[in-house]
Amino acid sequence: MSYSALTQPAGIGRVLDNGFKLFVASIKPVLLLVVVTAIINVIMQYAMFQTMMPAQQLASEQEMAQYMADIMPQILGISAIMWIVSIILYNAMLSRVGDVASGGNSDLYDALIVGIRKMLPVFIAAILYTLAISIGLVLLVIPGLILMITLLFFQVLIVVDDEGIIASLKLSHKLVWGNYWRTTAVILIPVFIVYALIMVVAIAAGFFSAMNEPEVVNGQMQMSFGMFDMVMAAVSVLMVPFLDAIFIVHVNDLKLRKSGSDLEQRMDA
Repeated sequence: MSYSALTQPAGIGRVLDNGFKLFVASIKPVLLLVVVTAIINVIMQYAMFQTMMPAQQLASEQEMAQYMADIMPQILGISAIMWIVSIILYNAMLSRVGDVASGGNSDLYDALIVGIRKMLPVFIAAILYTLAISIGLVLLVIPGLILMITLLFFQVLIVVDDEGIIASLKLSHKLVWGNYWRTTAVILIPVFIVYALIMVVAIAAGFFSAMNEPEVVNGQMQMSFGMFDMVMAAVSVLMVPFLDAIFIVHVNDLKLRKSGSDLEQRMDA
């Protein structure tokens, strides 16, 4: 499916429709990344489960606390690996979707290079984003809620537009400012769709798990990670490029609106 980017400001419905078209056009380019990310997520979840499982056999709280202290380096190590790999792969997905949006012809290797190169900037910007929201929530709550939306597009601007860490946060805030409620609507609608779909998959997973009770071997519960777990992980990961597509289209729409406002201001002057 071919994709055509918006060339003038559009209503919320058209932005969402264009975002969905971008997502459909991006499925093939991101499919391998989705599968690899899903596999890695399942492996990491299994490793975390296996690390925590022996704690089920400990009788006292003191033994539990000692065991948790002993395995904490392993948990932190697994978590750090998950963070790094996830940021790289999600950056790569975003780069592929952005490439489709701009009509580029980069390949998977190029996307992975972008994912690696932008890993640290996205990580630092994410920390600053979280810090800004936390300060806003602590002070008066409402500023935190506002910044949660206005600063949201920093990753799109870093990965797709090659903006810097601080510049991406500032530009995101500038683009959304004056279009806050429009942006909130554009974000919430696909988020609700994603949430509903994941809930359906989670309910199906719960039903599947109830039909296949975990085995108990040597007094320990064994978790089975099979094809159904892979499908659930793949569905969850597939929602990432879907939201990426919506965000990219909306950022483009905001830029068109801001450029139109700037033109009007120049004409008035």
